[in-house]
Amino acid sequence: MSGLHHNHNHARAAFQHPAQRVAARSLLVLAMAALACLPGCERPSSLPDGVVATFGRMGLAPSQFSYPRAITVDGSGRILVIDKAGRIQRFDTDGNYLSEWVMPETADGKPVGLAVHPDGRIFVADTHYHRVSIFDPDGQAIGSFGHQGTGDGEFLLPTDVAFDALGFIYVSEYQGNDRITKWSPDLEFVGVIGADPIHGLRLSRPAGIEIDDEQTLWVADACNHRVVRFSLDGEVLTTFGGFGRERGKLRYPYDIAVTPEGTILVCEYEGNRLQWFSKDGQSLRVWGEPGRRVGALHSPWGAASGTDGRVYIADSENYRVQVIKL
Repeated sequence: MSGLHHNHNHARAAFQHPAQRVAARSLLVLAMAALACLPGCERPSSLPDGVVATFGRMGLAPSQFSYPRAITVDGSGRILVIDKAGRIQRFDTDGNYLSEWVMPETADGKPVGLAVHPDGRIFVADTHYHRVSIFDPDGQAIGSFGHQGTGDGEFLLPTDVAFDALGFIYVSEYQGNDRITKWSPDLEFVGVIGADPIHGLRLSRPAGIEIDDEQTLWVADACNHRVVRFSLDGEVLTTFGGFGRERGKLRYPYDIAVTPEGTILVCEYEGNRLQWFSKDGQSLRVWGEPGRRVGALHSPWGAASGTDGRVYIADSENYRVQVIKL
């Protein structure tokens, strides 16, 4: 802005109401201070702490959320989010709304997990219906498997879904079962992982699961505040975490993701942060703090790693998705 423009505005202020003249002078002082500061001052970023975008707010319209609590990224980089209204909304990489559909049944409760199969099908942990529901890429229901119970081929409150390189399907569940079940590509029950105690503790609400490029299974063991790594045959390979706020500790890890770099990203629901670990359990980075502002989190339920280095966070009680790139 030129000095001529400043002087013109100042002259006009003489004909304004006294209160308006005070406001005008205040704006003029701020503008002059900003000009005097350049180029030596660094402008504060409007999106702090690695945040590159946010989208969503409270509501039921497109691009709004009723408590988002599961998030994933498909093979094309599109983001899928489930909220507490039982809706699955799809967005492009930049958070622009694309489409949505509603779960066929929601009276008994809403899903808390989903994953996209390499062939494009969407598998939803239909939690309160004790099954996994399957949709085609357009959101049309095409099948389901499992039913309520504690035996082979049965579920109690499934929480998440993952796939291995051979097409086998893994489903986590809690409230009594607290285990991972393995299913064939043809949706036939194969076996159970994690039913026995691990270092004296059975799995307690395994809330998020993922399989890495080495074909090992990572589990966010939420109520034990730890991460457990299994072979696909069920052997325990690694555990780390423990309850606490310091680095390396966890407070209710509700989701887990493997980044393209091979680090383990953990979303802490009560910790209100993300934490990155090496595969041997060393804390590498922490991001986030409790709060409402952009760059803070309030009860984040899930996080998903994109192929471009972005991380998408279901910032549940802030009713939004935050996108970060660190």
